[in-house]
Amino acid sequence: MRAKSKQRENVTVVIKDAEGMVKQVVKGANIITNDGDIYYAQKIVGEVNTSFETPSLTLGTGTTLPSKTDTGVETPIASSDKLLDSGFPQRDNQDPGNTDGGVNTVTWKFSYPLGAVVATGVAEGAIVDNGAAPTMALNHFLFSNTFDITSTDQLTVYVNHKFVGV
Repeated sequence: MRAKSKQRENVTVVIKDAEGMVKQVVKGANIITNDGDIYYAQKIVGEVNTSFETPSLTLGTGTTLPSKTDTGVETPIASSDKLLDSGFPQRDNQDPGNTDGGVNTVTWKFSYPLGAVVATGVAEGAIVDNGAAPTMALNHFLFSNTFDITSTDQLTVYVNHKFVGV
């Protein structure tokens, strides 16, 4: 049995087939790391933070619960590093596939074109500072169910960070 995070599921993967039809939607539970806390704190007070200037998403097959000190995924999937989509991150994202966007939410979006990554047992992901050799992660998350990606699949991954004032 996979370990499950008690975090709110606010990561959404939309998997479409070659014709653009939705095949599967998978949710994930997200934790902001210590490096992510620093990133957001510096942004709020107007300080320059260059740690995540060119962030990328890395997918993996590890199933250990994410922690505040993580610097990436547990078990990276080759060829899964994907740079952030243009125009992101953004607040109040209204993309139809992003069911967790909102006015007090920052959305990071990563789009994998058809056949960009092929993998079995995808279980985790992280936004990292450098996909080739990460030294810090903004966040780390586990998906509620593992899933496979075939050569005829295209993915869109929405990572949402909701600010609730608690």
